[in-house]
Amino acid sequence: MAVSVYLEHFEGENRTPRRIDVTDFPARVGRLPECTIVLTDSQASRIHAELTLNDEDVILTDLGSTNGTFVNRERISAPTIISNGDVLHFAQQEFLVRTSEKTTSASEFFGDQTMVGSSTLPTNFPTQAREFGELLSKRLVCGFRQIITRNNGEFYGYELLGRGTHPTLGSSPYEMFNLAKSLDMEVELSELLRERSFEQAEAAGITAPLFFNSHPKENHEPDRLLEGLSRLSKKHASLNLVFEVHEGAVTDLKMMADMKVALREMNIRLAYDDFGAGQARLLELAEVPPDILKFDIGLVAGIAPDTPKYRLLASLNNLVQEMGIPTLAEGIETAEVAESCREMGIDYFQGYFFGRPEPIPTS
Repeated sequence: MAVSVYLEHFEGENRTPRRIDVTDFPARVGRLPECTIVLTDSQASRIHAELTLNDEDVILTDLGSTNGTFVNRERISAPTIISNGDVLHFAQQEFLVRTSEKTTSASEFFGDQTMVGSSTLPTNFPTQAREFGELLSKRLVCGFRQIITRNNGEFYGYELLGRGTHPTLGSSPYEMFNLAKSLDMEVELSELLRERSFEQAEAAGITAPLFFNSHPKENHEPDRLLEGLSRLSKKHASLNLVFEVHEGAVTDLKMMADMKVALREMNIRLAYDDFGAGQARLLELAEVPPDILKFDIGLVAGIAPDTPKYRLLASLNNLVQEMGIPTLAEGIETAEVAESCREMGIDYFQGYFFGRPEPIPTS
């Protein structure tokens, strides 16, 4: 049986998805135009690497490149067998490997999708899809927590956060959600992070309030979101939960009112997150008041007395508190900002000044 190989990647400033069909071996990879696979990364070598066939194995060999050839983020120093789903880097340029055995011609195997060497793919073709699938199926994430204090400095609770533990993927939420976005799986990742952090928090015996959030895309499927929260709240009944909704999502008053009622039935409180990041929607605040309101870091960072920013935040804080809603300032990084928030009477504080995110302790 012959082996068919093609490489998927993003091309150009617009990151247009492309697929390169490799039909002739050996196939050179490099910046020279005569290479089978022409690289556009200036850090790649003119003749960078080579693909060859050994029976049914596809072999990748680095040809003494300056900045290296990598398979699944490991630099190779000897000929290496590659297989379907592997991620290749030639210097900084990334490709996803697709291989299939075939007994028919290339045109019969690929159909009408690939009749030329490089063809446009669907926008969301998966890069590192195999690794992300492992992250979800093996639940390779863990819970973190960041402390929240009262105005007087006493401990109040935590915000639950998440990190990845896959050996070859980035651990930060930013990196994980960027990859999830390319695969259209932000909701699945958000659900997994929530499940793992709840499990760990309960196992650690945490009874203080726990703030947690959702991905904005989850607001498009409120039934799924609420069903998941109901299941988790029953499974982890000992947790004292506060659900954060981004201010920008508080636009459908009926949906928010229904959500607040449903959350109350689950014994979960509602917080509006990042208030002031966009338009401060006071009507929604009055019509569907949250249990707690969190001021956006942009309003809080760097505030000092007798400045317009200070007066704005103080006025908003007074207005919200007069409605009977406790307030929380996030993003406090200095003693001066903490003192300013204390002077204006904000109820709860959060930020690096009080503690950086840390793993939820394990028993």
